[in-house]
Amino acid sequence: MVNAYYPESLAEALSVKKEKQNDAVLVMGGSDVMVIHKTAENIIYLSSLAELKTVEEDGDFLSIGAGCTYAELIEDERVPKVLRDTMREIASPAIRNVGTVAGNVCNASPAGDTLPVLYAMDAVVVVSSAGENGEVIERRIPIEDFILGIRKIDLHPDEIVTRIEIPQASYKGMTKLSHTKVGARKAEAIAKLSFAGICKVQDDKILDIRIAFGSVGITVLRRKDIEEKIVGLSVSELSDKKSEIISEYDAVLHPISDQRSSEIYRRKVCLNLLDEFLG
Repeated sequence: MVNAYYPESLAEALSVKKEKQNDAVLVMGGSDVMVIHKTAENIIYLSSLAELKTVEEDGDFLSIGAGCTYAELIEDERVPKVLRDTMREIASPAIRNVGTVAGNVCNASPAGDTLPVLYAMDAVVVVSSAGENGEVIERRIPIEDFILGIRKIDLHPDEIVTRIEIPQASYKGMTKLSHTKVGARKAEAIAKLSFAGICKVQDDKILDIRIAFGSVGITVLRRKDIEEKIVGLSVSELSDKKSEIISEYDAVLHPISDQRSSEIYRRKVCLNLLDEFLG
């Protein structure tokens, strides 16, 4: 028999999760979890929790509640345009009406559509659990530490992801924000590969740059050590070093051949997108 729980508050949801731990499956939109978990002994439905449906600009961060759907976020101009544009290419309108960014993160697929942009923006995953006296305890985990591998995440059995935080400095004031998804179609297709690039150029100097690739390894690839070599260069110096930088990324890309694409194609297109972004 399946036990279904419909908590009326986050505190109640955390209490049930604390009791059931790994025996409970969390469902928000369900577009991924219902495929993975054909059945479960206990199901906790979270989609009615108003506490998880908020978008707030709080201090230095944009906070996106774990229950906010793609469709809702696409219409919210507080969300960075490059992220909204990424969401427009996800699946179909029906899926965008129920799917969430938090769900995309928790699914931990190398082909997750929002992940390269979130990695490039230094997103933080906030998870909550119930304390001894029912108080809400939070952990804040950088996305690159939260996603450990394919469908592997740093989420304890008693925890629920409650929001995604994005530093506003990662997109406000940036001069170029780019995302490209390469698939069989514009939407309703799993990405063969994806690319996200963000940079800030001022007075002919590169003050900030962030580059991330999806579907080229078990997790999104972002190499901050290579980015650090680019920061501080003039635009002309970057042009002179572009071949060297592309070669460095070529050495760390690890795409595979599968039913969607070949290793050769993925590598070539990734490097072409990088070349185009670097200008």
